[in-house]
Amino acid sequence: MRKRLNKSGTPKDGLLKTAIEIFKRANENEKRKKEFRIRENKSRPKGYRAKKLGAFTFWLLFSFMLLTVFVSLFSSNRLSNAENEGDKSEINKATSAEGIEFSKSFLVTYFNWNLDNEKRSDRIGRLGRYLPYKLSEQAVTGGSNWNSTLTRENIVLKDIDNLGDSKALITFQVKVLFQQTAINNQTEDKAKVAPEKVKADKFISVPVLFDEEENRFIIYELPSFTYVEQEKIDGSIALETDGLKSVTDGSTQNIKAFLDTFFEAYSTDSKDKLTYIVEDPKHQNGLNQTMNFVRLNNTEIFTGKKAEEKVIRTEVILAEPDTGIEFTSSYLLVLAEKEGRYTVLSINNKSYIDELKDIKFEEDSKATED
Repeated sequence: MRKRLNKSGTPKDGLLKTAIEIFKRANENEKRKKEFRIRENKSRPKGYRAKKLGAFTFWLLFSFMLLTVFVSLFSSNRLSNAENEGDKSEINKATSAEGIEFSKSFLVTYFNWNLDNEKRSDRIGRLGRYLPYKLSEQAVTGGSNWNSTLTRENIVLKDIDNLGDSKALITFQVKVLFQQTAINNQTEDKAKVAPEKVKADKFISVPVLFDEEENRFIIYELPSFTYVEQEKIDGSIALETDGLKSVTDGSTQNIKAFLDTFFEAYSTDSKDKLTYIVEDPKHQNGLNQTMNFVRLNNTEIFTGKKAEEKVIRTEVILAEPDTGIEFTSSYLLVLAEKEGRYTVLSINNKSYIDELKDIKFEEDSKATED
């Protein structure tokens, strides 16, 4: 009886055996995996882990750098766009060259009329391209005895006042010619008649508006007359060569002789000939026979950046070929002596003088420190 009970067992015993078997299998699997990893590690070449770590580090840094570049690009684009928008908002187009030219065109219309063959309505219509209609009527003068003429070359810009809000007050000097009308010239009492022609020099301020919605300029108020004092310039402006070291040795005579020859060629020779003595590409055409060389005045010679280079400031007397009228011009040359002859490196080149002064300043500073 006992033997039968022992052989059959209980359900709990079966579950326990199953659990033990599963545990054993799992343990064996872990052992096999561990042995595989050990064999795999032994079979790997030396430095494998270092290479893997290096590769990981490289890609991590590369990703970081790429992210930084993208962030910088987007940030700079946003910043530049913001700056451009800011610049656009600060620009007052009424003060631009287009606004000035529009104002000049208005003045030509404003000061040009002919009562002998022009109706008042026609003039109002012409002014209506610049002024609102009511202002166009007021802009037409009430006089009936004088015609007026103003050419564009007799309009000179004197001042620009930026009023903001797309507005500006632009002041010009105008030279207007007033002439009596044909009717007025037939007046019987000639003694009371004013001069037939009057040249008037006036200063006038034009209020200009740029209408952004209509994308056009407008004279939004009637112009106002003013006066700008024409002051004379007292004293003199410092010369570019001030502070340079003068040359006083025997080479000055040779240089002056070369200058006479050079300016004679500069005024008459062709580009093909001038390229041999003028290295400055901006001035290889010379004067192309538009002016004749007469003589030199007040020639000064200074040391250049190199021992073989010289800076020349001279006044050149040039004559207009057809009339013989003489003009005095100032020239600033840089000469270089190469293989026993002089060539002109540059003409009126301010940058060379600035660089020369910088070199002189550095040399003087070092001398002071020593």
